[in-house]
Amino acid sequence: MSVISIQRTHQFSLEELREKIDKIINEISKKLELFSEWESDKILLFRRKGVNGCIEIDNNNFELTLRLGMMYRMLKGSIENEVTEVVNGYIK
Repeated sequence: MSVISIQRTHQFSLEELREKIDKIINEISKKLELFSEWESDKILLFRRKGVNGCIEIDNNNFELTLRLGMMYRMLKGSIENEVTEVVNGYIK
């Protein structure tokens, strides 16, 4: 399994950050057709066949972890670039 990990520090309230994460996951879901749900106030899980991951947040940190199954390994570079671009648009 291939893993993409994106970490950022932030200065947002948790409420503001959750709103940004909802926008991030909506954009990523359009490309990867993900199903997502908040497991708790600080963990968003997402998945589809061959792809799964989570976004974990706290008062200062944002971490997106995306695990790619065998079928998506060859696309890791392009998927990582697209996901990073989306994250950078909301978390700076």
